Amino acid sequence: MVVAQEKVIWQEPIEQKSGEKNLRPARKRKRYTKRKSILVLAFIVGVTGAIGAETIQLTVVQGAQVQSLEKEISSIKAQKDLLQMEADKLRAVGRIESAALAMGMVKPTGVVYVAGVAPAVENQKGAPPTQAATQPTEAKPTAVNQFLQKFTSFFASTQR
Repeated sequence: MVVAQEKVIWQEPIEQKSGEKNLRPARKRKRYTKRKSILVLAFIVGVTGAIGAETIQLTVVQGAQVQSLEKEISSIKAQKDLLQMEADKLRAVGRIESAALAMGMVKPTGVVYVAGVAPAVENQKGAPPTQAATQPTEAKPTAVNQFLQKFTSFFASTQR
């Protein structure tokens, strides 16, 4: 079966054509939303820029503080080294001897006894005999000697 097609042309009444003027308020809304979105975007960019500027400023300030502290540390280390050298110079045996002689002290002659016990040196085969090996060993110290040794060692340790 064959059917013929109909062509229908609709004509719009003139009243409806005047409705096109109603499109302009819609454009105003678009302009308003464009302005609003531009303002929101500008606000976001401004807040982000302010946060970035504050972060950079804090970083620069703290970097300067770190550098000043590093300089202070290096100067303190240099002072420490100088003081250590001066302390070593003052602890030198030659300086102490000359200062003692300048104060009128004299070097002791003969045997000098020091409080405390010296470690015994074992004589090995083939080794030359030492002074400690050639001296006769003393008998066990008495109770008074032990007390005096502890007493003098206590005061010697407190003065260090």
